[in-house]
Amino acid sequence: MVKDWLKKIYLHASAIGVALILFFVGNSAAAAPSFTATLDRSTIGLGESATLSLTFTDLSLQEQLNLPGIPNVRWNGLGRSTSTTIVNGQASSITTHKFDLTPSTVGEFSIPAIQVKSGGAAYSTQPLKLKVVQGQAPPEEKSPAFVKLIVPRNQIYFGEPIAVEIQLYCQDARNLSMPQIQSDGFTVGNIPQPTQSRTRIGNDVYNLVAFKVIVAPTKVGALTLGPATCSLTLLTGPQNFFGQYTQERQVSLKSEPQVLQVLPLPTTNKPPNFNGAIGSFSMSFNAGPTNVAVGDPITVKVKISGRGALDLLSLPAQSDWREFKTYPATSKVEPTDPLGLEGTKTFEQVIVPQNSGITELPQFVFSFFNPERKRYQSITNPAVPLVVRPTAATPQPTVFLNNSNPAEKSSTVREIVHIKPQIGTIHTSSAPLLKQPWFLALQLVAPLAYFAGMILRKRREDFQRNPQLRREREVSKLVENGLKELTRHAAANESDQFFATLFRLLQEQLGERLNLPASAITEAVLDEQLRPNGVSEETLASIHELFQACNQARYAAHRSQAELAGYIPKTTEALTAVKKLKYESALV
Repeated sequence: MVKDWLKKIYLHASAIGVALILFFVGNSAAAAPSFTATLDRSTIGLGESATLSLTFTDLSLQEQLNLPGIPNVRWNGLGRSTSTTIVNGQASSITTHKFDLTPSTVGEFSIPAIQVKSGGAAYSTQPLKLKVVQGQAPPEEKSPAFVKLIVPRNQIYFGEPIAVEIQLYCQDARNLSMPQIQSDGFTVGNIPQPTQSRTRIGNDVYNLVAFKVIVAPTKVGALTLGPATCSLTLLTGPQNFFGQYTQERQVSLKSEPQVLQVLPLPTTNKPPNFNGAIGSFSMSFNAGPTNVAVGDPITVKVKISGRGALDLLSLPAQSDWREFKTYPATSKVEPTDPLGLEGTKTFEQVIVPQNSGITELPQFVFSFFNPERKRYQSITNPAVPLVVRPTAATPQPTVFLNNSNPAEKSSTVREIVHIKPQIGTIHTSSAPLLKQPWFLALQLVAPLAYFAGMILRKRREDFQRNPQLRREREVSKLVENGLKELTRHAAANESDQFFATLFRLLQEQLGERLNLPASAITEAVLDEQLRPNGVSEETLASIHELFQACNQARYAAHRSQAELAGYIPKTTEALTAVKKLKYESALV
């Protein structure tokens, strides 16, 4: 019975899974042609460059790309890249043009919409803004890595949230830790995932990792924010045959601190219902129903949108709502940026009118301090007309006089029902648990789980005592991932990375089969080790060809996509043939 029951569940789950796959495949469609513009960073320091990417999806230009002139900004082309993807038999082409934008002054620059024509239709990008601040200068001496702490401005108000940026510049590094920032006198929000790009400082190109975080001052006066610190592993020393560094060095980096002048909120023209909201906001208001009786609830919905500390926003008390009983409001935040500094916060509050003389819900006022305009602002929603009816009269209870005789009373009123003297026949609803098949099957779960755990533990211990088996599995996984990397490098026409990956796969697979270190595998090993073990001449020739292609990659010109793709099946066949060698023969 239990077996049949499980089989039915499995068949139903399989049918549902197949239906879902067919649904999503059948409803997928190719993306429409588009033209977009993006900046890798919206805020940079003076002397740095931002990268503008113009992306064309399934578009072919009918004319030369004309870039707008922006005063005090120098353009520098970085080239273009093209990729093609095939989804459900439909090909999509994406071409990206990249440019370096280097402003010469501090300020905010507007990048206007860029228009192109394709197929008789016009396409346009959205305007972008680039803010340039007086950032910290890079180290005077050339350094492979350094950190900057960028603040949008050095004068802010008490409680005003601002987005600061921790910028890590490095050339070749790994094992980067999450940065820490010294923040006495500030509250610091969570640091989301960083953005990564490349930038040029002078004649040097750096990898740029940017961390953004929200900070808000909790004191007034001159406060020091920073320094920001982080640790990483620098790759140094001479490079090997494939341009890889051979030495590592653990370093800790520290930025220069920033001094911020925190101003108190002004006391003049402060609205009476101001409750600490700081930022720039808009508001929408709705209340209903508007035709109620005394004591009926009315739901008030307030939606506040804009830029500021949305999590800290609360509904201000309304002094004109004295004739209403108010209940605590519920809220929901919907951010539109990763930091949660922009978005919408929606409040829902229940209020109850207390008398029938109420004709309207008085105006609702929300006040906030706008740090950009340096003044208080109030948004007022007009009064909402209401119809409040009196509560319906409660009917009086009926009173029965005890003026009838006992016989009449017993015949018309039965206040107490006689207790049933017999409970009737007792029927068993189901068989006892000990006779239920599912209950007996359930008792086998614990022993089976125990024995399964014992078997898994035994296999794990055997695996730990067998280094050859561990290496075999690690190399098998490495080869599987490496073949995927070859396909990706071939599609992107990355010749150097392609042959570096190919050489590493040959070394790892041959080293594992021959029980030799991967670094000891050279072309000479083929004739010394593989040929005596009965490897076919065809396989040896194929492996020789792959080694020679790797050796020539450093000096030969870049190969085409078709040439790179042609090496992938040869590599797969060669690695498969090597993997079939037995340990006994490999160790002879």
